[in-house]
Amino acid sequence: MSEIGKYCEAACKLLSEIVAIPSESFHETKRADFLCSFLQSEGFEPARYGNNIVVRQAANESGKPVLMLNAHIDTVAAASGYTFDPVNPPADRDRILGLGSNDDGASVVCMIFTFIHAVRERLKLPVNLMLALSCEEERSGENGMRMLRRIVEREADFAIVGEPTEMKAAIAEKGLLVVDASCEGRSAHCAHAELGVNAIYKAVTAISSIRDLEFSRVSPSMGRIGLNITQINAGTAHNVIPDSCNFVVDIRTTDSYTNEEVMELLNEAAPQCDLKARNMRNHASATPQEHPLLKTAEKLGVETYVSPTTSDWMRLSIPAIKMGPGDSNRSHKADEFVYRDEIADGLKKYLEFISNIQV
Repeated sequence: MSEIGKYCEAACKLLSEIVAIPSESFHETKRADFLCSFLQSEGFEPARYGNNIVVRQAANESGKPVLMLNAHIDTVAAASGYTFDPVNPPADRDRILGLGSNDDGASVVCMIFTFIHAVRERLKLPVNLMLALSCEEERSGENGMRMLRRIVEREADFAIVGEPTEMKAAIAEKGLLVVDASCEGRSAHCAHAELGVNAIYKAVTAISSIRDLEFSRVSPSMGRIGLNITQINAGTAHNVIPDSCNFVVDIRTTDSYTNEEVMELLNEAAPQCDLKARNMRNHASATPQEHPLLKTAEKLGVETYVSPTTSDWMRLSIPAIKMGPGDSNRSHKADEFVYRDEIADGLKKYLEFISNIQV
């Protein structure tokens, strides 16, 4: 069996084991315990920060930058429609099935075994390595990378963030701004509608204005901001004029506007609504021009693109790319899976990439 084949078999086994340990965001303790025990059994000394895990090389080589391999150990809640138990899936010859197998278990196990292989085989790399497995990524929790970055960024110079990208390199990703909007009216009986103020009508006007917003500045790498109304709620009965209407705006931001600027434009467009952003820190990210990560992707012919989805990258201030096995289209869906061949491809391409970084 080839070296990659040996590690692929071990990675697939580990992935099946962690899928069987529920790890929804904010409930990752058992999976973090298991992974710490596994890494200890492989001869490493993982450092635990809450439910985040960091593994460092025993001794960094002087003069070499530190590359952080980061993936997240948490999952979303299981989608409805699974045809099998999401944490006790059936065996499959070609795939690893189950919740979190694709997002983000495939990157987790590939990064673990890339790190193990590099250290155990004493590969002569142009970088020192750090493995960082984070929690609470799916819910933007305060105790995940938001907390961990204060530790790892003192040591790491740049990062590969593992997410299902089909091993393409995302060199930018849009940010996320979720806005809760509330329009207030005055209730009345529908037989006397003139005595009330229909909050739904106010919301319809506001939604129309928000939809017509023009973001004139276009990012060279990310294109235009994406904006969608994704939820709406109003009314208590068919014969009552509603006195409130709430809706949610999902905005995929670019580096052409700050989140503060976007909120200012929203408030100007919909002054009849109370607008509150859930989080102003989920900013857009882009790999700096001429950075070694970009040069390496170009040298190796790795396809690059701009990702529409967010990740722990947006919580980092060090340069990064996003790259990992699996397909983002399978994430957060019922009957999630990743192909075993994708695990093998991830291991091969991670090792090739870190061996050729143009520092």
